[in-house]
Amino acid sequence: MLSLVLLGAVIGALVHARRDPTRRSPARTGELIVRYTLVAYCGLPMLLISIGILVAPEGMAEILPVGPSAPIVAFFGWAYLGMSLAAVLAPWYSGSALLAAAIPWAVYFAGATVVHLHGPGGHGHGGALLVFATHGLVSVILVAGLAMARPGARVAPPG
Repeated sequence: MLSLVLLGAVIGALVHARRDPTRRSPARTGELIVRYTLVAYCGLPMLLISIGILVAPEGMAEILPVGPSAPIVAFFGWAYLGMSLAAVLAPWYSGSALLAAAIPWAVYFAGATVVHLHGPGGHGHGGALLVFATHGLVSVILVAGLAMARPGARVAPPG
């Protein structure tokens, strides 16, 4: 399901980038890919997941193999909430705010890819492909989009 959301975000960004030929550039396309991925994948769905973790921690407790009242479950829920809110709000601030929101998500999803590949079900072609499609690919898209967009490059240095 989330793979389709990611695909929709990238397609939406590409369509948006092609819509205005006067502003079409690799930097603009990269920025739009980052914006759409942050809001549509790292933002809104993860915001719902974070609320779910905070309201009903049992599901996350099973994934983390701890009890639902373990502090790590609440910590994870609050961290996810903060990261998802940053992802939702970053496009309104643009520039360096995109970088500040995208880097934690890129690192998180890269780390989640490594963790899942070493865990049960991550071995074998199907499991590895699914892990990459739902985790690793998000990191690749965010980093590639940031590289294309060069956030902050348009900002004049102080002084």
